[in-house]
Amino acid sequence: MKLIDAHTHCGNNKRTKFYDIEEVIKNLAETKAEAYGAVIFAFPEDMYRTVDSVESRNRANEYVLAVSRQHKYIYPFYFVWNDYIIPDNLEAYAGIKWHRHSNEPRYDYDDPKCEAILKRIRDLNLPVTLEEEYEYTVQFIERNEGHPVIIPHIGSLNGGYKRMVTFYGKPNVYFDTSVAPLEAIKTVLENVGPERIIFGTDVSGTGQPFFNFPKVELAKISQLDLDEKSKALILFNNIECLIAKGRGG
Repeated sequence: MKLIDAHTHCGNNKRTKFYDIEEVIKNLAETKAEAYGAVIFAFPEDMYRTVDSVESRNRANEYVLAVSRQHKYIYPFYFVWNDYIIPDNLEAYAGIKWHRHSNEPRYDYDDPKCEAILKRIRDLNLPVTLEEEYEYTVQFIERNEGHPVIIPHIGSLNGGYKRMVTFYGKPNVYFDTSVAPLEAIKTVLENVGPERIIFGTDVSGTGQPFFNFPKVELAKISQLDLDEKSKALILFNNIECLIAKGRGG
């Protein structure tokens, strides 16, 4: 079975947070999948938490793009922060990471630069992994009607998985399983089907994964009593289809 981890932070700056592409590949190999890969995006520590500069943001985004060219099935997502930098090569990325927690600086959705980058993202049809407070998650999805959005952790940091019922009727909204409780995965799966569930781990850290290893997160999927078609959708088909659409596939 093929495996794509759709939620992996990756970076090689030991002064902020370190989990480079070699560690990503090493830990994916432990799943014993026939083929494996990952969606990778920069650490928040390189965006704004530890270092807060344009130079650091550019370097971190450029790193995930560069290493993706060296490995099959590695898909770089561009991390957008609230200065809304639009790189000249945004189309080279496979998707977008949009990320903040409730106690962190906010995105100003009324900033014209925000609309400019959102328009560019929509034009390229890049899927967005959106980690935001609930009210802003609702606002983002409504503002970008029909655009593919992936809510990480089955919604645990977007208002909690029980509030994800708001998005059950929106076929453009997907949910990744990274570090989500089995109960949450089962509940959302029962309501949206395997076509909108995406495997993820949120593996990251210094020296070792910050949360669970891919093989640990994969073990949860094995407890869902899925047929082979449904398992394939969750483990790789759904995310690869979203990426392919953004690349004209």
